[in-house]
Amino acid sequence: MRSKLFLAIQAARVIAGLIILFILSYFGLVDHTWQAFLSYGSLFWGLFLVFDLVYSKEHLISINVCAGILMLLFFCFLQFIYPFAVTKAKYDFAAAKTTVVDRTAQAMNEQHIPVVPERYARYKSEKVLGELAHVSYYELGHTSLQKIDGHLYWVTPIEYSGFFKWMKSHRVPGYIRMSAEDENANASLIKKEMKYVPSAYFSENLKRLVRSKHAKPILFRPSFEPDETGNPYYVVAYGYYQKLRQIPDIKGVFVVDPKTGNVRQYTMDKLPAFIDQAIPSNVAEQWNDWYGENVHGFWNKLFAQEDVKRPTEWSHSDEVNGVFDHALRLNWFTDFTRPKSGSGAMVGYSMLNTRTGKITYYSNANGLLNGKSAMNVAEKTFKQNKYEAGIPNLYTIYGQETWVVPLMDSNNVLREMMLIHAKNENVYSAETDKRSLFDNYKYAVATKLGGDSASPTNKALLKKQSGDVTQVYKYQDNDSRQTVVQFMVDGSDKIFTVTSAQNPYSVFLKTGDKVAVDYIDTDEIVSAVKTFTLQGKK
Repeated sequence: MRSKLFLAIQAARVIAGLIILFILSYFGLVDHTWQAFLSYGSLFWGLFLVFDLVYSKEHLISINVCAGILMLLFFCFLQFIYPFAVTKAKYDFAAAKTTVVDRTAQAMNEQHIPVVPERYARYKSEKVLGELAHVSYYELGHTSLQKIDGHLYWVTPIEYSGFFKWMKSHRVPGYIRMSAEDENANASLIKKEMKYVPSAYFSENLKRLVRSKHAKPILFRPSFEPDETGNPYYVVAYGYYQKLRQIPDIKGVFVVDPKTGNVRQYTMDKLPAFIDQAIPSNVAEQWNDWYGENVHGFWNKLFAQEDVKRPTEWSHSDEVNGVFDHALRLNWFTDFTRPKSGSGAMVGYSMLNTRTGKITYYSNANGLLNGKSAMNVAEKTFKQNKYEAGIPNLYTIYGQETWVVPLMDSNNVLREMMLIHAKNENVYSAETDKRSLFDNYKYAVATKLGGDSASPTNKALLKKQSGDVTQVYKYQDNDSRQTVVQFMVDGSDKIFTVTSAQNPYSVFLKTGDKVAVDYIDTDEIVSAVKTFTLQGKK
């Protein structure tokens, strides 16, 4: 204690410790829990004790050094060995949230299927951003798919482009919104000033604001969510770790008003109705990985790979994609393939409800194209144009599992949209407008799947009609070399379509004949015929 050098070193250690605590708390936003203490403390405390080697001549100093080495070994165990020891526990956690079904998802209303890809939405949003005053202050934040007032939109918050730009502004002007359902729509600026955003600094930083009010919970990736009237909010999921920081379990969300800084806490069973995404995409990715790969533990995952299935990995996107179901509920979607490298078929797909965390795994998908194969089909269809496929999404359209694939040029401009039948890649439609896209796909499903054992529609869409023919129109389809017959039946305002390949007698159809048809009813005027019967002919 009489040594000034010793006292100076101890003071330096105290100061260094305080600096480390400040960095972890203020910049790292580490939760104030005993698990965090074990995880981070074992490293820094162990290093400090090992540094006592400078007093190697002192009595009993070896005890400090040995304790430090043990702490460092414990830290290495937590980081590099323990995660493999809880592989089965991770699977059990994900499996407890999962319900396995052997049917397809319910049919989606084609009016609410997003055909605009994220990259094209950002391309259009960049144009709007460029029109702002002091545009160099800002940049686009993370783009997400949102439901607002019953319609689907791509929403992109505006963020600061750096520290000095934040110092000059202290406000972002709002966010940019673009329809995901209308390929002809333009992006628009929603003027709503925001102060507390992820790219702000010090007390105006979004997560630091939440951490200042709530020290213990784990804070996950925030999502930007406007309400039904367009007012912006940030949603920060919170929860706690299980198994020494290995398994994140989300318990609720903090909803932040980015204008006032007001923070409200909600549990998962009491979420506000406008929130679409309470489960962040990176957490959903983990849960899907665990469910698919950890089924029989760590060693099976590496070697035997019994019952192992792997989620699709995208090179420029999250492993999960946002998909709204028939009730316009957001789900994180991913398809699973065999662990074999280069496998082009899926073995199943999952939908993770982003408000509840519940997973539905659809197992009846053997033989369906996986997402990457759908992208390959789309790109080869337009090989001469060198279009690049965007991230595809799987929907149930007209009762059929169908990949929706956008195609863009090198500037990320949307050029074509494709619907590709997930079981038969020869059944597809490709158009530049949404109406023609679905009309042509409906026709392709009804005609090209004629010999398929699968019903082309679910029962809600398959209807019958019989009566006298009132109008007939015939033309030759040069691509298929078939005669296409369109006709109307007394008592119905539908225009029915049948081809000579479906029924050779259809070419002789004339006004006054009696017919009976099974057709696809999608509330549109033109309806494709599944079966066609001409009275007196089979």
